[in-house]
Amino acid sequence: MIGAHKIRETPSARTVVGAAALGAAFAWLVASAAVTESVRWPVLVVLPLTLLFGLLVGVVTRGVAGIPDRGWRGIAGRAAVAVALGVVVGELAALVVFSRSVDNRLDQRALRDADATPAVAQAAASLQQSRDARAALDAGVERARERQDAALVVARCEYHPTPACPQTRITGIPGAGPETRTADDLLADAQRQLDDALADRDRRAPGLDAAIVSEQQNLSAARAREVGDARRGLGARWSAMNDLTLADVGALTLRLAIIASCALLYLLPLLLALWRRHTLDHHRASASAERERAELDADTAIAVKQAEVRREAEILWAEHRLAQARLAVEAQLEIDREQQRRRVQDALGEAVRASSEREFEPGAQDMYLPIAAEAEAAALAAVRRIGLRHRALHIAPTLPALCPHFARTFHWQAIRR
Repeated sequence: MIGAHKIRETPSARTVVGAAALGAAFAWLVASAAVTESVRWPVLVVLPLTLLFGLLVGVVTRGVAGIPDRGWRGIAGRAAVAVALGVVVGELAALVVFSRSVDNRLDQRALRDADATPAVAQAAASLQQSRDARAALDAGVERARERQDAALVVARCEYHPTPACPQTRITGIPGAGPETRTADDLLADAQRQLDDALADRDRRAPGLDAAIVSEQQNLSAARAREVGDARRGLGARWSAMNDLTLADVGALTLRLAIIASCALLYLLPLLLALWRRHTLDHHRASASAERERAELDADTAIAVKQAEVRREAEILWAEHRLAQARLAVEAQLEIDREQQRRRVQDALGEAVRASSEREFEPGAQDMYLPIAAEAEAAALAAVRRIGLRHRALHIAPTLPALCPHFARTFHWQAIRR
């Protein structure tokens, strides 16, 4: 029975160990991925460190599912430890799942924080100045062109007014005149200003463009340095993941689903251990019931056999006592027969002697006739008694089985007769 229990316990125990090993391997994999994204260490350095974490998780999981307490408090405590372990591993798994979004959020945060640093602020200010100077050149050219266009419109409308011309800026008298010459002078002056603005832009624009490019590169380099120096450890990534999931219901739902799955994974060994214990208890109860039934059957068989033995012994003792009674009756019969035979012989001997005496004493025959008659009658009575006792002794062996007292009474009455 114990061997059968051990055979049944082995697969379930292996299942518990396998579940704990699965949890340890999953924790190692998740921790390796999360730490690799958080630090700049080589993978060959990260793997042994995370292997220690996975082994620790496996040991704790196996300890939680090792020998479950029978009290609900002990089971609840072990379940709480398993759930806490699942939450930790689930957070690491969520960091791996949201790694790309977390990286983007960290980059945005790093860029926002980098703009406040002195180096980036100075580079940004210098770049902004160069851009403003370059924009001023373009704005000067645009203003000169606008003045030139306005002067051209006035000159044309002064010479040949139309309804579309600005009536407040022209005389409305067609043909050449003083106003026409004034408009032409204003147009020539606007053209010179445009030419000067274009020349100034052409002269200064290449330098400003080169400065803008250089300062843009300097700003990018400064931002890259600041972003590169920004914190990207597990804490920063976890904080960024919190911001990401709290801002999006879908991301929060996915995170909770991952944590719940990991908690269930690390509760699985405990659940298997509890199921195994329940199964063993059931097997033990079944074995105990079978053992009790077998013991009851054995006791019943023993009792029946003992009753049969007692019955056979009583029968044997009864047969033995019956045989002894028969032997005693036969012995007594032989004794009585021998006594009666002697009495008959004695009686017959006396009768013969009396007859012989009568033959030799004829004178006295009449006197002994009554005596001879009495002797003959006594002899006949003795013969009849012997026959009756003989028949009684033949019937007596069968009477003890029916009524021993009646048999003994009948036997002694027959003897007395």
